[in-house]
Amino acid sequence: MPRIVISHPISFLALSLALLAACSRGGESAGGRPDAESAPVDGGTAVVATVSDFDAFNDLVSTDFETNQVRNFMLFMPLLRLDEELNFEPYLADSFGVAEDGLSITFRIRDGVTWHDGTPTTVEDVIWSYGMIKRPEIAYANSAYFQYVTSIDRIDERRVRFNFSQAHADAPMNYTQWQTMPKHLLEDVDPADMKNAEFNRKPVGNGPFRFVSWQPEQQVVFEANDDFLLGRPHLDRVVFRVIPEQTTELTELLTGGIDYMRAIPPKEMARVESSDRAYSITYPTRSYTFLAWNTRNPLFDDPSVRRALTMAIDRQQIVDALLYGYGQIGVADVMPFQWPFHETLEPWPYDPERAKTLLSEAGWTDTDDDGVVDKDGRPFRFNLRTNQGNDLREDIVVIVQNDLEKVGIDVQPRLMEWNTFIDDLKVKQFDAAVSGWAVDFNFDPTDLFSTAAIDGQYNYPSYTNPRADTLMQQALTTIDREKAKPLWHEYQEIIHRDQPYTFLYYLEERVGVSTRLQNVEADARGYLVGITNWWIPESMQRRSGDKPLASKSSE
Repeated sequence: MPRIVISHPISFLALSLALLAACSRGGESAGGRPDAESAPVDGGTAVVATVSDFDAFNDLVSTDFETNQVRNFMLFMPLLRLDEELNFEPYLADSFGVAEDGLSITFRIRDGVTWHDGTPTTVEDVIWSYGMIKRPEIAYANSAYFQYVTSIDRIDERRVRFNFSQAHADAPMNYTQWQTMPKHLLEDVDPADMKNAEFNRKPVGNGPFRFVSWQPEQQVVFEANDDFLLGRPHLDRVVFRVIPEQTTELTELLTGGIDYMRAIPPKEMARVESSDRAYSITYPTRSYTFLAWNTRNPLFDDPSVRRALTMAIDRQQIVDALLYGYGQIGVADVMPFQWPFHETLEPWPYDPERAKTLLSEAGWTDTDDDGVVDKDGRPFRFNLRTNQGNDLREDIVVIVQNDLEKVGIDVQPRLMEWNTFIDDLKVKQFDAAVSGWAVDFNFDPTDLFSTAAIDGQYNYPSYTNPRADTLMQQALTTIDREKAKPLWHEYQEIIHRDQPYTFLYYLEERVGVSTRLQNVEADARGYLVGITNWWIPESMQRRSGDKPLASKSSE
């Protein structure tokens, strides 16, 4: 048996310090943050806006970023978490160690952690949760996290070991996003029916906040866990209000109806900066926005055509006109803060004339002079989907429609309800779609772009390239980063050439915060990362019966 070495914190110094140095604007004091009182006080309700409802507070079946933020920072305790300097820090585990040969990692579960119903959280929960994500009926969204795990061992009543088929880079990182679920509440649920489990909408966690209530498409309420082992949050309650329109969200922020807004429309930043009711925090995010081409559709099965589509879209216009500069043009699926990023790879230029040439070379010409190119009697016409309620994406669709019209392509916009939109992407029922991904600090694209993932839910374009498959596996099992970089660079060159996505931009996030909400920080880890430290001065604490909660609350 390999000797276990207790890990020291692992620092990701390759990340720019600017990644986590949130830049604040507006407000009343230095840096834009209010300074009503010097010491935190407990109490009060914070109202957070979300443009769409959550999917499921169950890590086994959830795929939504917003829901994962709540699960990760409020409801549950992952085995590890990242501190402000992106070092690994024990959380549900109070210690962990990677074997000297890199073939296993061992966690010791923190003593005294309980589920919110009072049941202790144990190694049995960890073992059961891992067993469930391996079940094919579950179709676990982040199965790539555990692709090298061969087995899990119960060492004793507090320690559990994950065994690997081979050593791989940044192994502890995979345990900062995965949340252990309560075995005693879910073990009787048929895995094939897990997505419909009552638990998903009435969760029982073990984190700093407890679930209280959920009114679909209206609000979800959480309250402080007074018994949280690592200390009670300052806020008594957090209410997430579903506000489908970002313009309405902003109005609510500026008039005091909400306290926190995740994504201020870039064109509205000036209103926040000049407000005495709110301020903004901006930071580079872990998300990118893309236009996915369904390669099962003959319109998009040729890489040269997909390159033409990319070159016909003025992505700099999107960054300048829609993001107001809060972003940069995307190149591939690796983001600039991730160490494998190919720094010398340039985005495809905006070049409509070259796009027309590529389309013509692929057989797409306007044979009937109707303004739309065609091939073998089929016009180049397709539906472009995105989720309704996201003003930015709706505007992107308009720009794409106008740009592609200039090269003879007819785009039909289609706005859809969020969950329906995502479900259709998963089953490949779309032509093209504007969507986005929030990525992890480590890089593993197998779920998105490997041939093996085509029959899964997340390779939306059904993309396949044997060389890319080989490079992914070689790079993921190369521990030395300097040796892995050339492999990842070649992989990115292939993705860049094949364009399964048109990579629109890497986003800089813009959150809006009420001046009554104190000690708010947001960074690349997430917009709720510091929610246990938020507090409201006693004189400004909203009472449970006050507006805007009275019309929505069922309590």
